[in-house]
Amino acid sequence: MSKIIHIKDLTWVQQGRTILNIPDFSVDAEETVSIMGPNGAGKSSLLFIMAGLQEPSSGTISLFGKNIKEFSPLELHRRVAVVFQKPMMFDLTVMENLELGLKFRGVKPKERMNKIEPWLEKMHLTHLVKRRARSLSGGEAQRVSIAQALVVDPEIIFLDEPFANLDKDIRQEIMGEIRELIVSRKITTVMVTHHRLEAVKMTNSICYMEDGEIIKRETIGLLNKRTS
Repeated sequence: MSKIIHIKDLTWVQQGRTILNIPDFSVDAEETVSIMGPNGAGKSSLLFIMAGLQEPSSGTISLFGKNIKEFSPLELHRRVAVVFQKPMMFDLTVMENLELGLKFRGVKPKERMNKIEPWLEKMHLTHLVKRRARSLSGGEAQRVSIAQALVVDPEIIFLDEPFANLDKDIRQEIMGEIRELIVSRKITTVMVTHHRLEAVKMTNSICYMEDGEIIKRETIGLLNKRTS
């Protein structure tokens, strides 16, 4: 498989402190990887740098075989999606928020609805389409945020503790839905999580971080076998 994400000699230094030191890290096309480690290990910072949301102090990040600096914001956002631990939405209705990414990609209204409607059902959002973002609970907002990312059919999806605000029952259901989508559409996935059970269910390898470094990479199985 080709390397769809490749990091070389990456450092990120803040106020004289080295937050990240990653000599070499890569993710193959269609691979699914979890990043685990204690608080302050640099997990989310690494994720955001890979997604082009933070600038490293040194080193190179390549996506799709091209230096990330060569991408225009438009090109990058058309191919990559990010789900944050704390949902980031405009104060619009749920439906308007779900349409934004598709409008950005030039998708016509009828096709937008065809893409959105299945995710309204899967994420239990149908009854919330007219609600404004500021009126949603934390769990509701997170479900909208996940749907926003998936509805645009990204080639790479970065997930920063995406299930943290969901209750146990709906978390299990949504994890299953997302796992099936990742498999069927062959979406390269990088997910930050504190929970090994989530990592085992959602991804096929785990990278463990400490003090800004990846200290171990463990293969845990092949997601495309659709194991439960």
